[in-house]
Amino acid sequence: LVTGASSGIGRRITERLAANGFHVYATARKDADLEVLGRIPNVHPLRMDVTRDAEIAVAVEAIVRAGRGLHGLVNNAGVASVGSFADTTPEDFDYVMQVNAYGPYRVTRAFTPLLVESRGRVTTIGSISGILSGRDLGVYSMSKHAVEAFADSLALQMA
Repeated sequence: LVTGASSGIGRRITERLAANGFHVYATARKDADLEVLGRIPNVHPLRMDVTRDAEIAVAVEAIVRAGRGLHGLVNNAGVASVGSFADTTPEDFDYVMQVNAYGPYRVTRAFTPLLVESRGRVTTIGSISGILSGRDLGVYSMSKHAVEAFADSLALQMA
């Protein structure tokens, strides 16, 4: 399962896994993106916004119904925010945190039973901004620092 598979890193991961013969559940939010993903051999597109618990639950059910199990999760969905803290609205701040920090938690939590059953793996895509903060990347960097802590802790828990 690859979140944020409509473009960028998520799209490339999806294409590479599918080309190597893996069945990939690729998530996106928009109909047009789901349609394009569905044309890739070995890819099963799923509508899923990592900020919506109901959509995550529907994706879990779809994968359970498919009967293949789940052997890997790539938490890739993410958004960027550029600007000073003074210029960032509380709504924009919250959205970045909802997608980048809470999204991996929500998705991993929902799919953990399937991953434990298959002894699967979780990969969470971070950023150098999770280690080094830039002048106008404060909000993004905060979210990616959280991703670093999440991934470190999750690795110990899942071991």
